[in-house]
Amino acid sequence: MLDAIHFAKLGPVHETPCVHLVLLAAALGVTGPPAIEPGPDGGDAIGIAWHDQATVAPEIQQRLARAVGDGPVVLDAPALARARVALELGRERMDQAPRWAAQLEDAAAAYRGGEIERAHLEVIALLDAIRSDPVVPGAARLAWRAQVLRGQLAWAEGDAEQTREALAAAIAIDPEARPSTREVPPPVVEAYSQQRAAVVAETSQWPTLEIHAPDGEPFAIEIDGVPGRRAVPPGEHLVVVRRPGVAPLGTVMRADEPWVLPPAEPVLPPGLPPDEATAQRICDSADLGWLVLARERDGRLGLQRFTCGGGFSEPWIEAREGWGPGVAWLRSVAREGESAEPMLHLDDPWPPLPALPRPAPRIAADGGHAGSHGRARLRRALPWLLISGVIAGSVTVGVLLGTEPGADLAIDGNGFLGR
Repeated sequence: MLDAIHFAKLGPVHETPCVHLVLLAAALGVTGPPAIEPGPDGGDAIGIAWHDQATVAPEIQQRLARAVGDGPVVLDAPALARARVALELGRERMDQAPRWAAQLEDAAAAYRGGEIERAHLEVIALLDAIRSDPVVPGAARLAWRAQVLRGQLAWAEGDAEQTREALAAAIAIDPEARPSTREVPPPVVEAYSQQRAAVVAETSQWPTLEIHAPDGEPFAIEIDGVPGRRAVPPGEHLVVVRRPGVAPLGTVMRADEPWVLPPAEPVLPPGLPPDEATAQRICDSADLGWLVLARERDGRLGLQRFTCGGGFSEPWIEAREGWGPGVAWLRSVAREGESAEPMLHLDDPWPPLPALPRPAPRIAADGGHAGSHGRARLRRALPWLLISGVIAGSVTVGVLLGTEPGADLAIDGNGFLGR
């Protein structure tokens, strides 16, 4: 399993949730699509959640997916939901980017109006805010623009050292970007181009940021707004780390300062949902209508349904009748009034298999039981078997005694039978 996504060879990637979702799936080692996407209305898909899915044969997973419904099916609903949790941002963060953009525009307007001091204070405050929360969408691009503006302000004040420092910080964030003379004075653009050429000439010497996760857990990274691990120019970089089921985490770091990620605090833990809140979170993040909880144990299948916005059904445990009754039970459960507890994540014993029925007795041709008919025939033949034994014994005695004079032996069969 990869510990990050190596995406440098493909060049810059636009920062979109779709790209992050695909890359995070790659970081998790997902070999196929995580879902059959629901329709445009959402909420109609059926999700499947397996207990310890890695131990379940793929053909078993596919068989259940085909059995539960003909519509869109999310093959691994918890994995998809956990990947989306890593991309989710609160409303406050989503609204922060426009506020920062407005603050940057105010600083630029103050610069154009000759209010250098006010513009400088606005830019410094903005850069501090960006460093404090680089997870905000578009933070890296705003930071690049703010550093270029800081270079303009230093140049206007005749501070060559501060100009070089600000432009170097901008180049470290995005060595491909170039300022335009329509917005930046030509001397500043020329200074930027010279510094950039020197940095790009040393590309082979660029370092790679050292980021490590505890226990080798998977994660995806974004450096300066671009997903993936890659070599970067010397200087400060805005880094965002995304881990499945965990809220994104950001920091500002240099190549000579390794970052060991703190232990994860999952918003959505892996495995079967142990309660209604977790099941509903999977529903919300994966856009589901209902969720199938499944577990394979000792060759038997256990199923339970969670209706999104409703509750859990009673669990169904396979006996000897195959999957048909269980799937039918899932599809027939009412969407209202479900109030059972989740059970399949527990290791409590399942109900034992019912005993196999005893085979029915075989019926003889005359209508009686085959066993009793045989016994009756044996009873009728028994006297004749005894007679045969007596006769055989008498003949033997006669042969042995026939050499003696006067030996005479006679047997009256009628007398023996009482006739």
